[in-house]
Amino acid sequence: MKKTVLLLISLCLFSILGACTQKNKQISPKQSSLSTVQTAPHTTSPAPVSLPEKDAQPSSSVISEKTITPQLPAKNQADNALTIKQETQQNVQAEPLKDSAQFKNEILISLEGRHLNPLISRPASNKAQTAPWRSEQLKYGVYYSFVKAGTAYIKNQGLVDIDGRAAYLIQTSAFSASVIDAVFKVRDINYSWIDATDFYSRGYSQSLREGNYKRDEWVIFDYQNNTYNGEVKKKEEPRQFSGTVTQQVLDILSALYYVRTHALEPGQDIVFDIINREEQYPLVVKVLGRETIKTAAGKFKCIVVEPQFRGEGIFVSKGKSLKVWLTDDEYKMPVKMKAEVFIGSVSAELLEYKRN
Repeated sequence: MKKTVLLLISLCLFSILGACTQKNKQISPKQSSLSTVQTAPHTTSPAPVSLPEKDAQPSSSVISEKTITPQLPAKNQADNALTIKQETQQNVQAEPLKDSAQFKNEILISLEGRHLNPLISRPASNKAQTAPWRSEQLKYGVYYSFVKAGTAYIKNQGLVDIDGRAAYLIQTSAFSASVIDAVFKVRDINYSWIDATDFYSRGYSQSLREGNYKRDEWVIFDYQNNTYNGEVKKKEEPRQFSGTVTQQVLDILSALYYVRTHALEPGQDIVFDIINREEQYPLVVKVLGRETIKTAAGKFKCIVVEPQFRGEGIFVSKGKSLKVWLTDDEYKMPVKMKAEVFIGSVSAELLEYKRN
């Protein structure tokens, strides 16, 4: 029952991959290759193209030429009192950035008692956004076959300053439906900080409340010092961990947004590594084709992608697979996500969306 419900309320593009990974606490050049694979017409040998290192300008394969580097208002930069290094050393647990309801009857998740990333206290601004998801707010229904089992949200909370660079703060939250609450209540909330120019991860925070299970984890990637630092907390005291990072990396949520920056064409794969829960694994996103999808939010022309491990499907050993429908326009908005399981299917479908 627990595993079924966990699938029902999963929303992030790659969130159901976690159980398939192997532990790897050291991120080195040999282990991590954040890159894209672009297949030219009539060719059979795709060539990898590395992402820009650190402060380099974005390549044309990642974002259009019209995109400019977002600049935060001066007041937000002034509020950046602590650097990444200072925050992780001092284990700052400041007041979280306040969330607000964007949809009718939306319930906000309580952050009381949750162990969150220190970056969550940084003020956010909705100004100067240039990415495809600028000011985007999304609401999903989560279904098992045709039964609604929960509701989930993905929110762009704005730009924050991290060591002088702007980063998008993306928040997801998932709620089990009232009928599920009686047997297995779910209230999960996740955050990711995504560099506003090159779209690599600056850090993430995961906070799970699923039945009696509680787990909080956060990581900050400190590229200036080539390190990552984080903490994980279940019922015991927080456990700290750290390691070396020698290039730009992606977490689960930022991976979805990284894919959205690409001009997706059938037969053109996107290849990168995912970092999550002190683990790392390679991923290929296959671009399958185009379809028209109708949901409660409207009718959309979409491009279909399927994330896979290199060489085999995500759940090939368990008979499962995952497909995602992104709007075939400049926004690449996720409209539908569907996982085939042993009995039936699990899906998340867009109910409403806003671009304030």
